[in-house]
Amino acid sequence: MKIFGIDISKYQANMDLSEAKNEGVRFTIIRGAYGRSKDSAFESNYKKAKANGLGVGVYWWTRATNETNAKAEVTFLINNVLKGKQFEYPIYIDVEDKLLAGLGKSKVDAIIRSACETLENAGYYAGFYMNADWFKNKCNGSSLAKRFTCWIARWCKQEQNGYPMWQFGGETNYIRSNKIAGQVCDQDYCYTDFPSIIKQAGLNGYAKGTIDSGTQTINNNTPVSQPTTTTTETTYVVKKGDTLSGIASRYGTTYQKLAEINGIKNPNKISVGQVLKIRTSNTTTQTTSTSGKVYYTVKRGDTLSGIARKYGTSLAKLALLNGIKNVNKIYVGQSIRVR
Repeated sequence: MKIFGIDISKYQANMDLSEAKNEGVRFTIIRGAYGRSKDSAFESNYKKAKANGLGVGVYWWTRATNETNAKAEVTFLINNVLKGKQFEYPIYIDVEDKLLAGLGKSKVDAIIRSACETLENAGYYAGFYMNADWFKNKCNGSSLAKRFTCWIARWCKQEQNGYPMWQFGGETNYIRSNKIAGQVCDQDYCYTDFPSIIKQAGLNGYAKGTIDSGTQTINNNTPVSQPTTTTTETTYVVKKGDTLSGIASRYGTTYQKLAEINGIKNPNKISVGQVLKIRTSNTTTQTTSTSGKVYYTVKRGDTLSGIARKYGTSLAKLALLNGIKNVNKIYVGQSIRVR
């Protein structure tokens, strides 16, 4: 899936969101605050988005330089921006301020974790936003993305669908016009069904969704555990900024295996456009109840999206079947219903 959306702030206060919808926009991520100052156009932007049936998420530009300040910003955001409203898309901390640029990776990581965990504890689906430079060089973006949903900004022609959400353009746009409804704004593609996940999990101001009783609990019939070995093979086209170890991590394998399969002599040397074979073999425990339902036991290195690919289903469906609130948070030994 790929859904087209925009992110807006007081600088798009006069944007006609009805016209934006006519141009294909299906969601908008609205700036809620700058540090602990509310965006002057948030309320009007929120009302217009809801009136036009657009999905809504929120971001705030953080000025926090430590974990305590991050929690204070979140408290301000909840009390002055989020409270009493409903959001179909995540609440993102925007981490690009120069105040944080020289803190070092571990401190920036701590700020993001503090903010996102505070949001989660308050019942919100939390994530982080930053550009590709920050993701690689100013924090441990890959590690954080295993825990929280990531919204990456990379203005380029080549689609970045390895992330849940990609901001592909703003003032500069290599894909389409930089204007929506006659105004310059940032534009995004979303690859995750956040509305279904959030509503069913009862997050972001929504009451917990009604799920068929057969999908909420494991059947009481005695399950049968079946160790199975599965081999999955696909291909991947190398993009700018890729490393063999990074690609291996994404697919739950090792760079040594990828080098062997693809005849790569120097693992540090791959080229943009190069087609790599990805082959993974895993012995897993698959449990089938006598009712025919199938469960999978999570092991180290698994992701919910990876499990979904393995069983030919979707991330959103697994989240719904298992009542998972945060698709980035599963644990070793957890039993996941896959069919």
